[in-house]
Amino acid sequence: MNRPNLFLYLIIICTIAFMSSCDKEKTQAKDQQELEQLFNQIKGIAESSTCGQNQELKYIAIGAKACGGPTSYLGYSSSINVSEFENMVAKYTEMQQNYNKKWNVISDCMALAPPKSVTCENGKPKLVY
Repeated sequence: MNRPNLFLYLIIICTIAFMSSCDKEKTQAKDQQELEQLFNQIKGIAESSTCGQNQELKYIAIGAKACGGPTSYLGYSSSINVSEFENMVAKYTEMQQNYNKKWNVISDCMALAPPKSVTCENGKPKLVY
């Protein structure tokens, strides 16, 4: 193989490697964006819940740290569709676990303590630590 052809092949190989790297970054960014969109939707539902006389107050762990355990907790009440909400949280947590494995995410391994309780403040559930 002569030098010009070898040089051309090297350029092609380097270009393909670079494009592959860019595609990976785009895919990771897309995965991150999907997680953020779902989290914002879940948080919006939790924040839309109200409390008063007949609503049960609860909290739920959400997300998955790379070392294990949840990334946070959300307070909510029975004023929302609890089953649908809890299914969305489970889906988000599973998606984050998969994201962590897929992209070799590193996180702090600090255990996050659950809230002691949930109270009603100004008609909204509030976590008490």
